[in-house]
Amino acid sequence: MLTREASGLAGLFISVFLLSLLLGNVIIIAMSLVPLFTLLLGMLLEPPKAVEVRPRGVKRPIWVGEVVEVAALVTIRDGIGLVTLAQELPPELELVEGSNLRVVWKGRGPVSFEFSYKVRCPKRGSYTLSPFRWESRHALSLLQTVSGSQGPAPELLVRPRILNIRRIRGIPSIAASPFPVIDIAKIGVATTDFREIRSYVHGDPIKSINWKATARMARKGQSWPLVNEYEVEGKKAVWIFLDGSSSMEVGTNITNAFECALEAAHGVAYFFLERGYRVGMYIYNDGRKFFYPDAGRKQSHRITRGLTVLKAAREGDHLPEAVERCKGYLLGSNPLCVIVTRLDSPDAGSLLEGTKKLSALRGRSRKKLPLVVISVAGYTTIPTRGEYEAHAAVLLRVQTRPLVSLLRRMRASVLEWDPKRESFGVALMRQVRTR
Repeated sequence: MLTREASGLAGLFISVFLLSLLLGNVIIIAMSLVPLFTLLLGMLLEPPKAVEVRPRGVKRPIWVGEVVEVAALVTIRDGIGLVTLAQELPPELELVEGSNLRVVWKGRGPVSFEFSYKVRCPKRGSYTLSPFRWESRHALSLLQTVSGSQGPAPELLVRPRILNIRRIRGIPSIAASPFPVIDIAKIGVATTDFREIRSYVHGDPIKSINWKATARMARKGQSWPLVNEYEVEGKKAVWIFLDGSSSMEVGTNITNAFECALEAAHGVAYFFLERGYRVGMYIYNDGRKFFYPDAGRKQSHRITRGLTVLKAAREGDHLPEAVERCKGYLLGSNPLCVIVTRLDSPDAGSLLEGTKKLSALRGRSRKKLPLVVISVAGYTTIPTRGEYEAHAAVLLRVQTRPLVSLLRRMRASVLEWDPKRESFGVALMRQVRTR
């Protein structure tokens, strides 16, 4: 289809040619042929109609705050003209190097080039980039532009940051705090608490074979024995209660209290899973999301994947109901209970009630469950536009002092974390040193 420029050349030719006939001027007749030849020559040139885009693999895994390169190999084989290539980015990603828009001139021969740029991922989540879109223009703009999209849409799975535990390792006073790291037993005497049925491995005692389950599987064609596995005595456990309500989303779209709370919960889980603990998690105020207590790398990956795609919820159960639902797991393993929330949230009453329920529970050893409350300073994540707003955040922190005193009277350890001033690893190390 012809463009406005082509119609203009045709109109110019007709106008000048008619004028030359009217005046009978041969020179004007020759001049009228210039737009005609330009139009005919331009119609022989085809714009690029096939753009091949082959995206390269994106580095995995991707952690919050990391810079990632997005690259693709672009090949244009036919046509002559101007080619524009672009890829739309989600608003959460920050372009730090290069450009996601590229304009190249396609001459007579094939053209191949690398289209690349770098983005920073400041927020965890799953982001799907749009396909590479291209548009080619005619060399003389006489034909309509040709556009299309090609290439699979790359997916960026941004995970919460991993806690740097090297600075916390080897502190003698850590065993005296609610964070018992040194007194863990990875191997011990098997208890009567059933864990699971698994396949037999070399070294398992014969008495642990479940003959009934083995016989049932043998009828289905599986001849390998199955054994009963029981919990090991002395293995420590940690249970995390994470506040997933929408009231946690105080701050900007990128940095807010909910994102910081996820980082803290992920840091605590990673901290203990690396030391062989069994870690479970319940996300209250968010539709009762639940991670069954387990240990090892598989549990770490499971929690990381769950927290990566987690979103705050408008409705859900409060902390007292969450404690009631998890009571069976708490009484059976006597775990360290960690609550991650905001003390300056409107849900402070249910936090106190839930803490009272936890402090009243007695585990297998008939002792009170150790309890830690991690408070994320929510209003410090809001950008301040003056000294009055900065002082308002300080006043909100002062307002939570009575609540902190009540929690400590219940023998709960309170860790107050200001994400604006320090990382969670530093805050955790400070808590460990002060115990």
